[in-house]
Amino acid sequence: MKKWTQISLILLLLMSSFACKRHLYSDKETVLARVGESYLYLSELSENIPRNINNTDSIQMLNSLVDNWVRKELLLQHADKNLPDSLKDFSEQLRIYENSLTIYEFKKKLVNQRLDTVVETKEIEKYYEDHLKDFQLKDNILQFAFIQIPIQSDSVDQAKEYIQNIADTALDRSRVEVFCQNNAIDYYLNDEHWISFNELIKRVPIETYNQELFLENNKFIEIKDHPYWYFANLRDFKIKEDVSPLNFEKDHIRNIILNRRKLNMLNSLENDIYEEATRQQQFEIY
Repeated sequence: MKKWTQISLILLLLMSSFACKRHLYSDKETVLARVGESYLYLSELSENIPRNINNTDSIQMLNSLVDNWVRKELLLQHADKNLPDSLKDFSEQLRIYENSLTIYEFKKKLVNQRLDTVVETKEIEKYYEDHLKDFQLKDNILQFAFIQIPIQSDSVDQAKEYIQNIADTALDRSRVEVFCQNNAIDYYLNDEHWISFNELIKRVPIETYNQELFLENNKFIEIKDHPYWYFANLRDFKIKEDVSPLNFEKDHIRNIILNRRKLNMLNSLENDIYEEATRQQQFEIY
């Protein structure tokens, strides 16, 4: 009801602002526009008008919606008058499209029901080893951890120490995590995960014109960029065009394997249906 109250108010404002425009009414509908024998009703536009917008914007939106409808309807009616019937018959295209959608939904349902989505680690590793030439890096990647902390913080030295020693197996990672939650503006501690160098630059204000040279010559980074300190520890890196590490490609390989399974399953299904229909003489080829 609130929405209809809003729409009614908008309509009244629209009518008062453009009194020269004629609006038609019936017991149930309000007509906003007509093109030939086609009518645009208020109810058709109500869902397109968002709530909580001011009256000026509401009027502009209604005007735009009505104008767009009129333009499209004029073009449609003009095309209908000028095209021969042979070019307006879309029954065959619709039939083909409907059949494609039916087959798509059928295959989708079967995939959801039958596809084995468990991919063992050894299967991923085997695919990786068999296709090393396909895993050439397109970007520089690295493993890193970093902390961004306010310059005025009393914990700056502690943040620096944690990041400098992040690779120490004796370091309690959970303690560092709690420290970061309580003191850091931003942080990242998963230094066993491979990430693009460009992702690091988005979070740490590193300036370099040669990423490869920078990676080769920097292990620990500390940058004072007011009002923050940035501390980063680069655990490892790989240069673009090197072979991409397995951990960086695991998700990609898993998707490849699943897509292959899906294609094999659907091809097998299609062949089974065809062979069964052949045995039962359900079709003839002339």
